[in-house]
Amino acid sequence: MTDPTALLRALIEGPTDATREGEALVLLRGATTAELNDMIVGTDMHRLFASLDDRLLGPDNRTALIELLTRERQSELSVAAAAEVIYGLQRGWSGRAREEAIRDLLLARTGVELTHLKNQINSRTDVYDLEGLVFGAVDDGDLRRQILDHLAAEADTFACDEAKIISDIDDTAFCRLHDNRYPKGTLYPGLLALYDALDHGPHDDPFSLGDLTFVTARPGDVLGLIETATRSSLAKAGIAQSSVITGTWLSLFTHDLMAGQKLVNIEHYHGLFPEYHLVFLGDSGQGDVILSEKLAERFPGTLRAAFIHDVVDTPDTRRAEYAAKGIFFHDTYVGCATKALELGLISRAGLDRVVSESRTGLDGVRWSSPDQESRMRSLVQRDADAAASAVPGITVDASTGTPTGSAS
Repeated sequence: MTDPTALLRALIEGPTDATREGEALVLLRGATTAELNDMIVGTDMHRLFASLDDRLLGPDNRTALIELLTRERQSELSVAAAAEVIYGLQRGWSGRAREEAIRDLLLARTGVELTHLKNQINSRTDVYDLEGLVFGAVDDGDLRRQILDHLAAEADTFACDEAKIISDIDDTAFCRLHDNRYPKGTLYPGLLALYDALDHGPHDDPFSLGDLTFVTARPGDVLGLIETATRSSLAKAGIAQSSVITGTWLSLFTHDLMAGQKLVNIEHYHGLFPEYHLVFLGDSGQGDVILSEKLAERFPGTLRAAFIHDVVDTPDTRRAEYAAKGIFFHDTYVGCATKALELGLISRAGLDRVVSESRTGLDGVRWSSPDQESRMRSLVQRDADAAASAVPGITVDASTGTPTGSAS
Protein backbone atom coordinates (compact mmCIF):
# COMPACT_ATOMS: atom_id res chain seq x y z
CA MET A 1 0.00 0.00 0.00
CA THR A 2 1.35 3.43 -0.97
CA ASP A 3 2.29 5.69 1.92
CA PRO A 4 0.01 8.78 1.70
CA THR A 5 2.81 11.09 2.85
CA ALA A 6 5.18 9.79 0.18
CA LEU A 7 2.44 10.14 -2.43
CA LEU A 8 1.71 13.74 -1.43
CA ARG A 9 5.39 14.60 -1.61
CA ALA A 10 5.62 13.06 -5.07
CA LEU A 11 2.60 15.02 -6.30
CA ILE A 12 4.14 18.38 -5.37
CA GLU A 13 7.70 17.55 -6.39
CA GLY A 14 8.68 19.84 -9.25
CA PRO A 15 6.22 21.78 -11.43
CA THR A 16 2.54 21.01 -10.89
CA ASP A 17 -0.53 21.37 -13.08
CA ALA A 18 -4.22 21.50 -12.25
CA THR A 19 -4.50 17.71 -12.45
CA ARG A 20 -1.71 17.00 -9.96
CA GLU A 21 -2.97 19.73 -7.66
CA GLY A 22 -6.44 18.22 -7.75
CA GLU A 23 -5.03 14.80 -6.88
CA ALA A 24 -3.26 16.32 -3.87
CA LEU A 25 -6.53 17.84 -2.66
CA VAL A 26 -8.37 14.53 -3.12
CA LEU A 27 -5.65 12.77 -1.13
CA LEU A 28 -5.92 15.25 1.74
CA ARG A 29 -9.72 15.20 1.75
CA GLY A 30 -9.90 11.42 1.82
CA ALA A 31 -7.28 10.90 4.51
CA THR A 32 -8.10 9.65 7.97
CA THR A 33 -7.29 12.01 10.83
CA ALA A 34 -4.06 10.14 11.56
CA GLU A 35 -3.07 10.12 7.88
CA LEU A 36 -3.86 13.82 7.56
CA ASN A 37 -1.65 14.75 10.49
CA ASP A 38 1.15 12.48 9.28
CA MET A 39 1.02 14.05 5.81
CA ILE A 40 1.12 17.59 7.18
CA VAL A 41 3.98 16.95 9.61
CA GLY A 42 5.91 14.91 7.04
CA THR A 43 5.58 17.38 4.15
CA ASP A 44 7.15 20.78 3.55
CA MET A 45 4.03 22.89 3.97
CA HIS A 46 5.60 25.91 2.33
CA ARG A 47 6.13 23.80 -0.79
CA LEU A 48 2.57 22.47 -0.61
CA PHE A 49 0.98 25.93 -0.47
CA ALA A 50 3.34 27.20 -3.17
CA SER A 51 2.57 24.22 -5.43
CA LEU A 52 -1.18 24.77 -5.58
CA ASP A 53 -2.44 27.75 -7.57
CA ASP A 54 -5.56 29.83 -8.06
CA ARG A 55 -6.12 30.11 -11.82
CA LEU A 56 -7.81 32.83 -13.81
CA LEU A 57 -9.45 30.16 -15.95
CA GLY A 58 -9.63 27.05 -13.84
CA PRO A 59 -9.87 25.76 -10.29
CA ASP A 60 -8.79 27.85 -7.29
CA ASN A 61 -6.77 25.05 -5.74
CA ARG A 62 -4.78 27.16 -3.28
CA THR A 63 -7.95 28.67 -1.87
CA ALA A 64 -9.43 25.19 -1.65
CA LEU A 65 -6.35 23.98 0.24
CA ILE A 66 -6.57 26.84 2.73
CA GLU A 67 -10.26 26.18 3.28
CA LEU A 68 -9.67 22.45 3.73
CA LEU A 69 -6.85 22.68 6.27
CA THR A 70 -7.85 25.76 8.24
CA ARG A 71 -11.62 25.37 8.39
CA GLU A 72 -13.07 22.10 7.11
CA ARG A 73 -10.62 19.83 8.95
CA GLN A 74 -8.90 22.17 11.39
CA SER A 75 -10.48 20.47 14.41
CA GLU A 76 -8.67 17.25 13.46
CA LEU A 77 -5.21 18.82 13.39
CA SER A 78 -2.73 17.95 16.11
CA VAL A 79 -0.74 20.77 17.68
CA ALA A 80 2.29 19.84 15.57
CA ALA A 81 0.21 19.72 12.38
CA ALA A 82 -1.49 23.05 13.11
CA ALA A 83 1.93 24.65 13.63
CA GLU A 84 3.13 23.27 10.28
CA VAL A 85 0.05 24.60 8.47
CA ILE A 86 0.63 28.01 10.03
CA TYR A 87 4.27 27.88 8.92
CA GLY A 88 3.16 27.13 5.36
CA LEU A 89 0.78 30.08 5.45
CA GLN A 90 3.41 32.37 6.98
CA ARG A 91 6.11 31.84 4.36
CA GLY A 92 6.28 34.35 1.55
CA TRP A 93 3.69 37.06 0.88
CA SER A 94 0.76 36.31 3.14
CA GLY A 95 -2.20 38.29 1.77
CA ARG A 96 -5.59 38.78 3.40
CA ALA A 97 -6.84 35.22 2.87
CA ARG A 98 -3.76 33.69 4.46
CA GLU A 99 -3.81 36.12 7.38
CA GLU A 100 -7.46 35.30 8.05
CA ALA A 101 -6.62 31.59 7.94
CA ILE A 102 -3.79 32.10 10.44
CA ARG A 103 -6.18 33.98 12.71
CA ASP A 104 -8.79 31.23 12.44
CA LEU A 105 -6.28 28.51 13.35
CA LEU A 106 -5.10 30.42 16.41
CA LEU A 107 -8.59 31.38 17.57
CA ALA A 108 -9.73 27.77 17.28
CA ARG A 109 -7.33 26.75 20.08
CA THR A 110 -7.95 27.51 23.72
CA GLY A 111 -6.37 27.04 27.14
CA VAL A 112 -3.40 24.73 27.52
CA GLU A 113 -3.71 23.55 23.91
CA LEU A 114 -3.22 27.14 22.70
CA THR A 115 -0.12 27.51 24.86
CA HIS A 116 1.28 24.28 23.42
CA LEU A 117 0.59 25.55 19.89
CA LYS A 118 2.31 28.87 20.57
CA ASN A 119 5.35 27.12 22.00
CA GLN A 120 5.43 24.78 19.00
CA ILE A 121 5.41 27.73 16.60
CA ASN A 122 8.03 29.52 18.66
CA SER A 123 10.33 26.50 18.64
CA ARG A 124 11.47 27.38 15.12
CA THR A 125 15.05 28.66 14.97
CA ASP A 126 14.45 30.92 11.96
CA VAL A 127 12.45 34.12 11.49
CA TYR A 128 9.17 32.20 11.28
CA ASP A 129 8.61 32.04 15.02
CA LEU A 130 5.57 33.38 16.87
CA GLU A 131 6.82 36.97 17.02
CA GLY A 132 7.54 36.88 13.29
CA LEU A 133 4.07 35.46 12.70
CA VAL A 134 1.93 37.88 14.72
CA PHE A 135 4.01 41.04 14.27
CA GLY A 136 5.32 40.27 10.80
CA ALA A 137 3.26 37.97 8.61
CA VAL A 138 -0.03 39.30 10.00
CA ASP A 139 0.25 42.96 9.04
CA ASP A 140 -3.47 43.73 9.15
CA GLY A 141 -4.00 45.64 12.39
CA ASP A 142 -7.54 44.36 13.01
CA LEU A 143 -6.56 40.72 12.52
CA ARG A 144 -3.53 41.13 14.76
CA ARG A 145 -5.67 42.70 17.49
CA GLN A 146 -8.14 39.81 17.27
CA ILE A 147 -5.27 37.36 17.74
CA LEU A 148 -3.73 39.26 20.66
CA ASP A 149 -7.11 39.70 22.35
CA HIS A 150 -7.68 35.94 22.09
CA LEU A 151 -4.24 35.19 23.55
CA ALA A 152 -4.93 37.56 26.46
CA ALA A 153 -8.38 36.12 27.14
CA GLU A 154 -7.14 32.53 27.11
CA ALA A 155 -4.26 33.40 29.46
CA ASP A 156 -6.89 34.02 32.14
CA THR A 157 -8.08 30.41 31.81
CA PHE A 158 -4.67 28.80 32.24
CA ALA A 159 -2.46 29.53 35.25
CA CYS A 160 1.20 28.89 34.42
CA ASP A 161 3.75 29.32 37.19
CA GLU A 162 6.72 29.22 34.82
CA ALA A 163 8.68 32.12 33.36
CA LYS A 164 9.82 33.05 29.91
CA ILE A 165 13.50 34.00 30.04
CA ILE A 166 14.45 37.23 28.27
CA SER A 167 18.18 37.82 27.87
CA ASP A 168 20.35 40.58 26.48
CA ILE A 169 23.44 39.57 24.49
CA ASP A 170 26.38 42.01 24.69
CA ASP A 171 28.07 41.89 28.12
CA THR A 172 25.29 39.59 29.31
CA ALA A 173 25.97 36.47 27.25
CA PHE A 174 29.28 37.48 25.67
CA CYS A 175 32.01 39.86 26.82
CA ARG A 176 31.71 42.47 24.07
CA LEU A 177 31.66 46.13 25.06
CA HIS A 178 32.29 47.54 28.55
CA ASP A 179 33.51 44.48 30.45
CA ASN A 180 37.30 44.28 30.84
CA ARG A 181 37.26 41.39 33.29
CA TYR A 182 37.28 38.79 30.50
CA PRO A 183 38.85 38.68 27.05
CA LYS A 184 36.52 40.07 24.39
CA GLY A 185 34.28 37.46 22.83
CA THR A 186 34.22 35.18 25.88
CA LEU A 187 30.97 33.35 26.57
CA TYR A 188 30.53 33.94 30.30
CA PRO A 189 31.24 30.81 32.38
CA GLY A 190 28.12 29.29 33.90
CA LEU A 191 25.61 31.23 31.79
CA LEU A 192 24.45 28.31 29.67
CA ALA A 193 23.85 26.24 32.79
CA LEU A 194 21.88 29.14 34.27
CA TYR A 195 19.69 29.42 31.15
CA ASP A 196 19.09 25.69 31.44
CA ALA A 197 18.32 25.87 35.17
CA LEU A 198 15.84 28.71 34.67
CA ASP A 199 14.22 26.82 31.81
CA HIS A 200 13.79 23.72 33.99
CA GLY A 201 12.45 25.70 36.96
CA PRO A 202 12.58 25.09 40.71
CA HIS A 203 11.60 21.40 40.56
CA ASP A 204 13.34 20.35 37.30
CA ASP A 205 9.90 19.33 36.04
CA PRO A 206 8.90 22.08 33.59
CA PHE A 207 5.62 22.52 31.74
CA SER A 208 7.56 23.72 28.70
CA LEU A 209 11.17 23.94 27.56
CA GLY A 210 12.83 26.28 25.09
CA ASP A 211 11.60 29.37 26.95
CA LEU A 212 14.69 31.47 26.14
CA THR A 213 14.49 34.59 23.99
CA PHE A 214 17.30 37.02 23.23
CA VAL A 215 16.24 40.65 22.99
CA THR A 216 18.51 43.41 21.75
CA ALA A 217 18.28 47.00 20.57
CA ARG A 218 20.76 46.22 17.82
CA PRO A 219 19.55 45.69 14.24
CA GLY A 220 19.00 42.29 12.71
CA ASP A 221 22.65 41.31 12.26
CA VAL A 222 22.43 39.96 15.81
CA LEU A 223 20.60 36.93 14.42
CA GLY A 224 23.80 35.88 12.69
CA LEU A 225 25.71 36.29 15.96
CA ILE A 226 23.33 33.99 17.80
CA GLU A 227 23.22 31.37 15.06
CA THR A 228 26.99 31.23 14.62
CA ALA A 229 28.20 31.75 18.19
CA THR A 230 25.67 30.17 20.53
CA ARG A 231 23.23 27.78 18.83
CA SER A 232 25.33 24.64 19.23
CA SER A 233 26.43 25.57 22.74
CA LEU A 234 22.86 26.20 23.85
CA ALA A 235 21.80 22.82 22.48
CA LYS A 236 24.64 21.08 24.31
CA ALA A 237 23.47 22.78 27.50
CA GLY A 238 20.03 21.22 27.04
CA ILE A 239 18.34 24.28 25.51
CA ALA A 240 16.79 22.99 22.32
CA GLN A 241 15.99 26.38 20.82
CA SER A 242 15.86 30.09 21.39
CA SER A 243 14.36 33.02 19.53
CA VAL A 244 15.72 36.48 18.80
CA ILE A 245 13.96 39.85 18.80
CA THR A 246 16.05 42.69 17.38
CA GLY A 247 15.87 46.48 17.31
CA THR A 248 16.49 49.36 14.93
CA TRP A 249 19.42 51.57 13.97
CA LEU A 250 17.79 54.57 15.69
CA SER A 251 17.75 52.81 19.05
CA LEU A 252 21.57 52.63 19.11
CA PHE A 253 22.10 56.33 19.83
CA THR A 254 21.39 56.52 23.59
CA HIS A 255 20.87 54.17 26.50
CA ASP A 256 17.32 55.52 26.92
CA LEU A 257 16.53 54.71 23.28
CA MET A 258 18.02 51.24 23.69
CA ALA A 259 15.93 50.63 26.79
CA GLY A 260 12.84 51.96 25.04
CA GLN A 261 13.28 49.68 22.03
CA LYS A 262 13.85 46.64 24.22
CA LEU A 263 10.78 47.52 26.29
CA VAL A 264 8.64 47.59 23.15
CA ASN A 265 10.09 44.23 22.11
CA ILE A 266 9.39 42.67 25.50
CA GLU A 267 5.86 44.11 25.56
CA HIS A 268 5.28 42.43 22.19
CA TYR A 269 6.70 39.19 23.50
CA HIS A 270 4.63 39.22 26.68
CA GLY A 271 1.54 39.88 24.56
CA LEU A 272 2.25 36.57 22.84
CA PHE A 273 2.73 34.65 26.11
CA PRO A 274 0.70 36.54 28.75
CA GLU A 275 0.16 33.38 30.80
CA TYR A 276 3.88 33.22 31.71
CA HIS A 277 5.94 35.18 34.21
CA LEU A 278 9.07 36.98 33.00
CA VAL A 279 12.70 36.81 34.09
CA PHE A 280 15.11 39.33 32.56
CA LEU A 281 18.90 39.05 32.30
CA GLY A 282 20.88 42.12 31.31
CA ASP A 283 24.00 44.09 32.19
CA SER A 284 24.93 47.41 33.76
CA GLY A 285 26.61 48.84 30.67
CA GLN A 286 23.95 49.82 28.14
CA GLY A 287 20.51 50.73 29.37
CA ASP A 288 19.42 47.42 30.89
CA VAL A 289 19.13 48.90 34.39
CA ILE A 290 16.77 51.55 33.02
CA LEU A 291 14.90 48.81 31.20
CA SER A 292 14.62 46.71 34.36
CA GLU A 293 13.04 49.62 36.24
CA LYS A 294 10.55 50.11 33.42
CA LEU A 295 9.76 46.39 33.36
CA ALA A 296 9.13 46.39 37.11
CA GLU A 297 6.71 49.30 36.66
CA ARG A 298 5.06 47.87 33.54
CA PHE A 299 4.71 44.27 34.73
CA PRO A 300 4.22 44.23 38.52
CA GLY A 301 3.60 40.68 39.65
CA THR A 302 4.65 39.30 36.25
CA LEU A 303 8.36 40.16 36.36
CA ARG A 304 9.78 37.63 38.82
CA ALA A 305 13.26 39.17 38.79
CA ALA A 306 15.72 41.20 36.76
CA PHE A 307 19.33 40.04 37.00
CA ILE A 308 22.01 42.58 36.08
CA HIS A 309 25.53 41.42 35.22
CA ASP A 310 27.61 44.21 36.73
CA VAL A 311 30.38 45.25 34.35
CA VAL A 312 30.95 48.79 35.73
CA ASP A 313 31.54 48.11 39.45
CA THR A 314 28.26 49.46 40.81
CA PRO A 315 28.63 50.41 44.53
CA ASP A 316 27.04 48.13 47.11
CA THR A 317 24.71 50.90 48.28
CA ARG A 318 23.27 51.27 44.78
CA ARG A 319 22.95 47.51 44.43
CA ALA A 320 20.92 47.38 47.62
CA GLU A 321 18.61 50.13 46.38
CA TYR A 322 17.95 48.21 43.18
CA ALA A 323 17.49 44.91 45.02
CA ALA A 324 14.58 46.47 46.89
CA LYS A 325 12.93 46.89 43.47
CA GLY A 326 13.54 43.27 42.44
CA ILE A 327 16.61 44.15 40.35
CA PHE A 328 19.59 42.08 41.45
CA PHE A 329 23.20 42.85 40.51
CA HIS A 330 25.82 40.10 40.33
CA ASP A 331 29.50 39.72 39.45
CA THR A 332 29.35 36.09 38.31
CA TYR A 333 26.66 33.72 37.12
CA VAL A 334 27.21 31.67 40.25
CA GLY A 335 26.07 34.71 42.21
CA CYS A 336 23.13 35.17 39.86
CA ALA A 337 22.10 31.52 40.21
CA THR A 338 22.32 31.74 43.99
CA LYS A 339 19.83 34.60 44.03
CA ALA A 340 17.63 32.69 41.56
CA LEU A 341 17.59 29.75 43.98
CA GLU A 342 16.66 32.04 46.88
CA LEU A 343 13.80 33.44 44.79
CA GLY A 344 12.45 29.96 44.00
CA LEU A 345 13.31 30.18 40.29
CA ILE A 346 15.75 27.27 40.00
CA SER A 347 16.50 24.03 41.84
CA ARG A 348 19.48 23.20 44.04
CA ALA A 349 20.64 20.81 41.32
CA GLY A 350 20.41 23.66 38.84
CA LEU A 351 22.58 25.86 41.05
CA ASP A 352 25.11 23.06 41.41
CA ARG A 353 25.30 22.77 37.61
CA VAL A 354 25.97 26.50 37.32
CA VAL A 355 28.80 26.26 39.87
CA SER A 356 30.31 23.27 38.09
CA GLU A 357 30.04 24.80 34.61
CA SER A 358 31.47 28.10 35.85
CA ARG A 359 34.56 26.40 37.21
CA THR A 360 35.01 24.37 34.04
CA GLY A 361 34.41 27.47 31.93
CA LEU A 362 37.16 29.40 33.72
CA ASP A 363 39.63 26.73 32.66
CA GLY A 364 38.72 27.30 29.02
CA VAL A 365 39.16 31.09 28.98
CA ARG A 366 42.20 32.45 27.11
CA TRP A 367 43.06 35.07 29.70
CA SER A 368 44.67 38.38 28.78
CA SER A 369 46.77 38.44 31.96
CA PRO A 370 47.36 36.47 35.19
CA ASP A 371 45.77 39.31 37.16
CA GLN A 372 42.60 39.11 35.07
CA GLU A 373 42.34 35.37 35.67
CA SER A 374 43.09 35.66 39.38
CA ARG A 375 40.40 38.28 39.91
CA MET A 376 37.65 36.28 38.22
CA ARG A 377 38.61 33.01 39.88
CA SER A 378 38.44 34.76 43.25
CA LEU A 379 34.99 36.18 42.51
CA VAL A 380 33.64 32.82 41.34
CA GLN A 381 35.06 31.09 44.42
CA ARG A 382 33.55 33.75 46.69
CA ASP A 383 30.13 33.25 45.12
CA ALA A 384 30.49 29.45 45.14
CA ASP A 385 31.17 29.55 48.89
CA ALA A 386 28.00 31.59 49.38
CA ALA A 387 26.04 29.23 47.12
CA ALA A 388 26.85 26.27 49.34
CA SER A 389 24.78 27.70 52.18
CA ALA A 390 22.03 29.34 50.12
CA VAL A 391 18.46 28.56 51.20
CA PRO A 392 15.97 27.66 48.43
CA GLY A 393 13.00 29.97 48.11
CA ILE A 394 9.40 28.91 48.51
CA THR A 395 7.58 28.20 45.27
CA VAL A 396 3.87 28.87 44.82
CA ASP A 397 1.22 26.88 42.95
CA ALA A 398 -0.06 29.27 40.27
CA SER A 399 -3.58 27.86 40.25
CA THR A 400 -4.14 28.01 44.02
CA GLY A 401 -1.63 30.61 45.23
CA THR A 402 -0.48 28.25 47.98
CA PRO A 403 3.15 27.32 48.77
CA THR A 404 4.30 23.97 47.38
CA GLY A 405 7.44 23.65 49.47
CA SER A 406 11.01 24.74 48.96
CA ALA A 407 12.83 24.05 45.72
CA SER A 408 14.85 20.88 45.81
